[in-house]
Amino acid sequence: MMGHIYVKATFYNAFDYIQYLEGKCKLEEVRKVGVEALVDTDATFPALPEDMVRELALPSLGEHLAETVEGAGKVRLAANAIIEVEDRIAQSPIIIRPKGTTPLIGVVALEQMGYRVDSTTGKLIKGLPFML
Repeated sequence: MMGHIYVKATFYNAFDYIQYLEGKCKLEEVRKVGVEALVDTDATFPALPEDMVRELALPSLGEHLAETVEGAGKVRLAANAIIEVEDRIAQSPIIIRPKGTTPLIGVVALEQMGYRVDSTTGKLIKGLPFML
């Protein structure tokens, strides 16, 4: 049986990151958090603890009904963040989780970055991103 897969990831405030891409600020000025994130192919969206969401200054998108591991319920969503793993980036809304919980990277971000999980080695493999 395969163990858990963790990756070093950086989550950026998407608005700040666009300002950087447009040359309006330096990358060092972009609000960001570096984490050891659990790769969760059963999760749709990435998730961060609420204190990290506040550190990134991501606006809340409110509560939304969703199917979770506990069944149907409400999840709190924050505005999009840019997620970077190695030399790949993705953009996604962020699920807000309680302080102290493990940051997660879900399948949406993995597919945008072109990663897949090798179930025999438990490692991420780079491929081409899914863009359709």
